Amino acid sequence: MTVDERVHAALVDLAEEVRPAPDPYGRLRARRSRVRRRRTALGGAALALIAAVATTLPLLPDRGGSAVNDTDPGRSIHEWSERLRLSPIRGAFGAANPDYVEELARLVLERQRTGVLRVKEPVTEVNVLYLDDVDHARVAFVAFHRATPDPRTSWENASAWLIAKPGASAAELADLRPYAIGDGLGPVETISNFENEDGSAKADVALAIAPTGCVVESAPLPAVDKWTPEPTVSYVVRTRATERAEWWRVVCDGVVKEVRPATVLYPRATLSEKQLDAALRGAGGTVDRAMARKAVQSAGDLNFNMTIGPSRVVWGGEIAGSQPDASGSFDGHAVITVTPWIRDSWCVNIEIEYAAKQPDSTVGRGVQQVAPADPSGPNAALPIRLGEGASVLVIVPAGATSVRALRAGAVIDTAEVTGQAAVVDARDAPDLTFEALDRDGTVLTSATIPVERPLDLVAGVVPW
Repeated sequence: MTVDERVHAALVDLAEEVRPAPDPYGRLRARRSRVRRRRTALGGAALALIAAVATTLPLLPDRGGSAVNDTDPGRSIHEWSERLRLSPIRGAFGAANPDYVEELARLVLERQRTGVLRVKEPVTEVNVLYLDDVDHARVAFVAFHRATPDPRTSWENASAWLIAKPGASAAELADLRPYAIGDGLGPVETISNFENEDGSAKADVALAIAPTGCVVESAPLPAVDKWTPEPTVSYVVRTRATERAEWWRVVCDGVVKEVRPATVLYPRATLSEKQLDAALRGAGGTVDRAMARKAVQSAGDLNFNMTIGPSRVVWGGEIAGSQPDASGSFDGHAVITVTPWIRDSWCVNIEIEYAAKQPDSTVGRGVQQVAPADPSGPNAALPIRLGEGASVLVIVPAGATSVRALRAGAVIDTAEVTGQAAVVDARDAPDLTFEALDRDGTVLTSATIPVERPLDLVAGVVPW
């Protein structure tokens, strides 16, 4: 996976993590809706920071009590985050070496007070929440308790992941620049794939940690219905050897609080020529093979814990004449893939590459939508809304020469087909239909933009 694609994945996850969704499925739903994605050529250091930024949900400034209150979402999030901060140390090395933990907390606090960290406001306490030797590194996760809540956000806690070579002393671990600092501390914190600046320490792991009294459970794809508590109880660690396609959920005091796809390790396995040939079989339009490789790889990588089968390329070609939305144009060379997902869902991805030297320096963007059934096929029409604007790209079967958009049976726009696709303009509405016609005006097929249905994996969840 290229740096560009890893940044792409990191930015998507980051954008979803900082959104205070009212339900624990919000991050995934954001990805499954018509989210516009951008890939920007950021350097490795920026990628490291983005990929590891802690969950930053807004916390209320109230500091009273320790009992969890689920009637006030903001207060409840605050209290669960405090519960995580005050939880016992996790990790075998940390549990076996309390003196090391105490020294590390003291040294990190001293370093913070010198002003060299991004967390510069007064901090009263540093809590070491995780400490262990994993993969080829010694890893720690610490929380900073602010003397007063951040006036901009009301967050009472910040956090940081630390990494040093295996066997590093507390002084070495505290002295290194933190791998990443989060402005807040969420009820559940995750990280994957991180290393220090000189490359002497690398943790090729996916890790999640929950508050004390909570149990992290996992369930494998494709069914995602057999939940097994992790032997580590309130946290989970996956390496290359133990990673699998799965979901995680967090159960606290007998209540399911969060259900989410497991954190993914990058890079994923590279697509073989044979796999790419299979993915391209039956594709319409004019598909660029190199771009198709990136699109198929991306569809699998970004949705690793949703996918239950190989992606295939439906169409490739030029998008022209589309109306831009607030984020910009969709015109460019595109590849569309369709991927089978869990719970009988199908994910449609468009990857678009622009000509060089775009004003906003964007090198690519994407659109994603989810259908309750396979929306593609040799005789099917596939309409895909391009962002939040009016334009809809419609992929049509061979023999179609025009496309028309209808609302409540009335034609609102038509377009000629080029390369088995056309762009029509039709604002989002529940009664839209798109028809593909042949040269004689006969309707060959029609379709609607599929309406997403929520997955039942989160039924009964009581959000943080």
